[in-house]
Amino acid sequence: MALVQQMVYGKNFIDVSRYQSGRIGKKIVNGPALGKTPLRQLRYQDKKSERNCRYKLNMNFGGGDLFLTLSYPPRKIIDFATARKNINTFLDTVRKIYKRNGKKLKYIFVAGVTKRGMIHFHIVLNKFDTDVLTKAWQKIVGTEDFRYPRVTIRHLDYSGEYKKLASYLIKNSREQFYGKEKVHKKRFCASKNLIMPLVVKKIMKYNRFWKNIPKALTGYVIDKNSIYDGYGWADNGGCYECCRVQRYTMYKTDCTNWNLYKSKYRKIFTDDDIPEIIEEWTEESHVKKRSKRGSL
Repeated sequence: MALVQQMVYGKNFIDVSRYQSGRIGKKIVNGPALGKTPLRQLRYQDKKSERNCRYKLNMNFGGGDLFLTLSYPPRKIIDFATARKNINTFLDTVRKIYKRNGKKLKYIFVAGVTKRGMIHFHIVLNKFDTDVLTKAWQKIVGTEDFRYPRVTIRHLDYSGEYKKLASYLIKNSREQFYGKEKVHKKRFCASKNLIMPLVVKKIMKYNRFWKNIPKALTGYVIDKNSIYDGYGWADNGGCYECCRVQRYTMYKTDCTNWNLYKSKYRKIFTDDDIPEIIEEWTEESHVKKRSKRGSL
């Protein structure tokens, strides 16, 4: 069974995952779905969606961008079909407004359902006039009360790390995603012009693969709370038997490494074309690299 190291290069972080894989060098086709999806698999898919949402937020949004909550008047029951139509109309309207002002709309949104069955939307947008966005939503819903429909506006911070925001968005979408009726069939929806970070995979040797205490790269610091060394992708590893996994996150202390990777990989990869560079690790190549460094 091959040992794989996957590194995801974001703007200010690197996600490192080491795991065992039996798919390397084999053509394995997934079988048809049989029965209900196990709860642990659903939780794994939630976590995977949360990571993808975080990557898109990190690569495409920054300080000053908008986080809006679009809601309906209280005690006004809205069915899922009407809500779907309203959010699509809002995005089409805003896209045209952005285009008239020489901008391209970038967004990520989820639909949430409260305990009372009230539908609302959380949406992240790139910077624009908030008054225009508020009037666009109020015009679509069409209420005479100036207080409703309510548009809550917040601005993203300048940290560039939106892990909590991604977790909040996916958590809010669970109610409608796992329900019988859905506003949309995804955990979160995003515009097609968002870019994804670079993904690099390497096949490692057994004798140099695992370190119980990982070391950070130069210019990075490891978040100790992110270190996980256990079995499977579940956060409470050991709840079920699976292959061993280690993962952690390194945060950048300067911008040097990002500029180097940016110049090395000039192509901008989209969500539909996530690069996976597979490099085989051999003892000979490692010895050559050490000899070159020694000769310098």
